[in-house]
Amino acid sequence: MNAVPIFSFLTSFLLAYWFIPQIAKLAQNFQLVDKPNQRKVHVNAVPLVGGLSIFLAVGLTLISSIPLGFNFWASKNILVAIAVLVFLGTLDDKYDIRASLKLAVQLLLAHFLFQQGFKVESFHGLFGIQEISPVMQYLLTLVLITGIVNAFNLMDGVDGLMAGISLVGFITFALLAALLNQTALILIFMAFIGAILAFMKYNFSQKSKVFMGDSGSLMIGLVFAISSLYLLQKSQNTPHISWVLIGIVAVLFIPVFDALRVFRKRAKMGKSPLSADKSHIHHLILSQGMKHKKVSAAIVLIMIGLMIIAYISNQWMGLTLTLALNLVIFYGITSWLQLQANLTIWKGKIAKLESTQVSV
Repeated sequence: MNAVPIFSFLTSFLLAYWFIPQIAKLAQNFQLVDKPNQRKVHVNAVPLVGGLSIFLAVGLTLISSIPLGFNFWASKNILVAIAVLVFLGTLDDKYDIRASLKLAVQLLLAHFLFQQGFKVESFHGLFGIQEISPVMQYLLTLVLITGIVNAFNLMDGVDGLMAGISLVGFITFALLAALLNQTALILIFMAFIGAILAFMKYNFSQKSKVFMGDSGSLMIGLVFAISSLYLLQKSQNTPHISWVLIGIVAVLFIPVFDALRVFRKRAKMGKSPLSADKSHIHHLILSQGMKHKKVSAAIVLIMIGLMIIAYISNQWMGLTLTLALNLVIFYGITSWLQLQANLTIWKGKIAKLESTQVSV
């Protein structure tokens, strides 16, 4: 089985590398593109086919792995749920469907996955809480799955960011799966790693650029949500539970808490939490004049830094204090970035005012 993950990685990489430009041509014909506007920095329409291509590459890779021992049919219900969300995301990329409809579908999928056995069964000592009631298990599962899906969707704002965060996340999850001897999970994560690396080549390209699209960010969010619940279930009553918990928190931390930070800020200003603005962490770094690649690299480095801090601090502080420490660090980083963004805005206003006075 040692060669199977390598096969999964290479097959998915090659399939995605071939799929993306082919599907991008079709996307132009069907107007499945991201058109420039006042909130976008690109000036040409860009195909939104990254997510669809990754899904096809990973799916075909898993099917081709059946002769090598991968039990594809055991995962068919999960893959159907992911396919539904990819289809929903593709429709949203094309027609910009209502947020309420997207949320309704996500809640239905979360209910379906709960019925399949993917659920929050315990807090594992976080805030001193262990087992929770069946009603709380159901409600928390729905909130967790829909929350993670939308958090990743909101992070897809600059070139390479979703791919970079996902790459670090899937590598981390593959290591956790290896720790738990979950070979099927390793194969799945390696397939995603291969497809995402192929996507990054086109995402950073100037001539053949493609975006992930909602189909990709929603899909990746759902995969991380399902994988988190599955890894937690498989690590229960094992000596690896603390490593798994910290790994999951580290992977989900920036997308989830950046979304919560932005929602809180919008609500405080009297706006709808779902209203569009430029207050996410990538927007704050962009306001300093950094290019997309550097913005993505900066956030990925912050993610890795927080991950290292979490693993070290968990050894002597415990999960609850480790989470609190990461929150303090993340709040400090985003507050400093917000301050710098505000200063940049004021400098621009002052310069404009001075130039107006000089012309008069």
